[in-house]
Amino acid sequence: MKRFPLHFFEIAGIVAAATVGDGVFALPYVFYNAGWLLGIFYLAILAVLVNAAHVVYLKTLESEGEKERLLGLAEKRFGKAGFWVGFLAIVIGLLLTLVAYLILGTQFIHLAVPMIRLRYAFAAFWVLISAMVLASDKEVRKLELAGIACTSVIIVIIFAASWPNILFAGVPAVNWQNLFLPFGAVLFSLAGWTSIEPAYEARKRRLAGQVPTSRSATAKNPWLALATGTAFAALLYTMFAAGIIGSSAGGMITPDTASGLVMWPLWKKDLLAVLGLVAVATVYLPISREIKNALEKDLHWPRGSSRPLIVLFPPALVLLGFNNFLAVVGLVGGAFLSVQYLLIISVGRRALKLSTFQKICLDAIALVFVVAAVYSVYSFIVR
Repeated sequence: MKRFPLHFFEIAGIVAAATVGDGVFALPYVFYNAGWLLGIFYLAILAVLVNAAHVVYLKTLESEGEKERLLGLAEKRFGKAGFWVGFLAIVIGLLLTLVAYLILGTQFIHLAVPMIRLRYAFAAFWVLISAMVLASDKEVRKLELAGIACTSVIIVIIFAASWPNILFAGVPAVNWQNLFLPFGAVLFSLAGWTSIEPAYEARKRRLAGQVPTSRSATAKNPWLALATGTAFAALLYTMFAAGIIGSSAGGMITPDTASGLVMWPLWKKDLLAVLGLVAVATVYLPISREIKNALEKDLHWPRGSSRPLIVLFPPALVLLGFNNFLAVVGLVGGAFLSVQYLLIISVGRRALKLSTFQKICLDAIALVFVVAAVYSVYSFIVR
C-alpha cells in the first residue's frame, strides 16, 4: 500500500468511471469487420495517446492553479477563437453523443418488447429521457453511478455467458479494407478527459493534507493512476467484444449490438435489455447536464432556450435521417473528440514548461488527432 496509496485507486476509479460508457456497444461490430487484432491494436495505441493527453491536462490544471477549466484555459491561451473552437467541439460533440444514445436506447426498448415498432420505441425513450433532463446535479450523479454499474454488469454477464467461446474464432486478425474503421468508435469509447477535472480536485484535496516529505512517487507523478483507469476500461471493452462475437456465431453482429440480440435466450435478452436501457438513460443525463452548464454558464443562455435545444435537437437529427449508430459514433469520436484532445494538447503545450523531446511527442500525438479529424469529416460528411 505504500507504493499505491488510497488516492491512487481514487484517481484510477474516477478515470475508469468516466471512461466506461455506451460506446462499448459499437466495438463488437468494429472488431468483427476490421479484425480482432486491429481492434486491440487501436485500443492499445489510443489508450496510450489518450492517457498522455490526460497527463498533460492534469499537469496544466495544476500549473494554472485556478478554477479555470478547458474552455477557460482555451480562451486564456488562444483568445476568443480558442474559446469558440472548444465550445463548438464540446457542445456539438455532446449533442451528437445524445443522438447516438437515443438510437441505442430505442434498440434496447425494442429488444425488451420486440412487438413494438421502432418509431414507438423511439418516442417512448425520448419522452422518458426528456422528463429526466431537468433532474438536479445531485440526482444526476447518483444516476451516473447506477449507469456505470449497469454497463459493467452487462459486460461481465455477456463475457461469462459466452464461455467457452470467448476467442475471436472465425474473425480475421486484420481486414485491410477497413483499416481506419476502428478509430472513431474506439476513441469514442476511451475518451475520458472530463474525468481529469474531478481527479484534479480529488488529488488537490489529498495532497493538501500531506507534508512534502511524505508524498509518494505516485502522488508526485499520477500518470500510472490515470493509465490504470484507462487500461481497465480497455480490458472491459475487449471482454465485451469477445463475449458478443463468441456468443453470436458471427451472424448477429450489428453496429449497435442491441439489435442483433433478438435470438438470444429470453431471460438473458430481457435482462440485458433492462440493464442496457438503464445504462443508456443514466449516461444521457450527465451529458445533458454538461451541455446545459456550457450554454447557461458560459454563454449565459436562459433556461427557456437551453433546455428546448437539449430536448429537441437530438431527436430532430434522428428524424432527419441521422440514425446510423456507427456513423454517429465514428463522427463524434473521429472528429469532435479529436478536436477536444487537440485543444487539450495545444493548451498544455502553451502552459507547461516542456523539453524539446516532450514537445515533439505532443506534436506527434496532435498530428494523429488532426489526421483522424480530417478523415472522419471526409468519411462521414463529405463522402
